[in-house]
Amino acid sequence: MKTHIMKLAILLLGGSLSTGLLAALEDREAQQSQLDRACLNAQQALIDEGKAQRIKACEEQGGKAANCTQTFASFGQREGNKRPNFGQIPACQQAEQYRQSYRQ
Repeated sequence: MKTHIMKLAILLLGGSLSTGLLAALEDREAQQSQLDRACLNAQQALIDEGKAQRIKACEEQGGKAANCTQTFASFGQREGNKRPNFGQIPACQQAEQYRQSYRQ
């Protein structure tokens, strides 16, 4: 009888520990997801700002608004093998640091 009680106690304790680990993992994934979203939002804001600056400069140099908008429509997108470098954006650095801290 004592053996069954001990086994039950061990199973319950093990289950509660694994539940705690699972909750911690889910919290970490939620935090990483939130940081990744902030990074993507910062990237998009940077792209939008750069695109607007280039369109404005084009128009100030005498270009038609429609032509300038069309010229810079793909600004910030991948071009061939070249990807935009967003590594210097603080929100992206924070997301990457959090990701790296989990791997260590």
